[in-house]
Amino acid sequence: MRIGIFGGTFDPIHLGHLILAETCLVECQLDQIRFLPTYCSPHKTNEKTTSAKQRQYMLDFATAGIPEFVVDPREIKKGEVCYSVDTLTELRAEFPEDELFFLIGADSLNDFPTWREPEKIAELATIAAVNRGQMSEAEIDEMCLQLPDSVRKSVQIIQMPGIEISASMLRDRASKNLSVRFLTPRPVERYITEQKLYQISDE
Repeated sequence: MRIGIFGGTFDPIHLGHLILAETCLVECQLDQIRFLPTYCSPHKTNEKTTSAKQRQYMLDFATAGIPEFVVDPREIKKGEVCYSVDTLTELRAEFPEDELFFLIGADSLNDFPTWREPEKIAELATIAAVNRGQMSEAEIDEMCLQLPDSVRKSVQIIQMPGIEISASMLRDRASKNLSVRFLTPRPVERYITEQKLYQISDE
């Protein structure tokens, strides 16, 4: 089986995340994509986020009825900062016969060498770096040249349409009582509204 690993804060999950996942599902010929919401991202330790459980609920709502999409809450259950290399090591032990693909935005290649044990990550999984229409081929090539050879050989560049949707945009709109309809799946939109997530009065 070919499994995509898609980690992130998902605060909240939106259509851009889902289109990225679907693009990788097709382009990498994956059988499954596991969404791994972070408890606390090692790259965003100073940022305030919605509770881990609320973010997991929104992921559950967004992926319901899609058999290829699986929500894997292992990092939330640990209740601490988790590193990609450690999570991938766990997954490799659980799925020893399967091929793993680590899904990231292509822009993350720029600081990938600063991640914990980037070369081991490249050993554990193919790095599916998705260009979300933000960078030219030359810019991506330049970033790849900065990577160690062992990492660069593991990188597969995936192209997807530019989707000008971000979690920060949704949070900002929700904080101003503006509609997030058509930016995230309907059940997630309703949950954000009903729970009054991202409202300034709640901060």
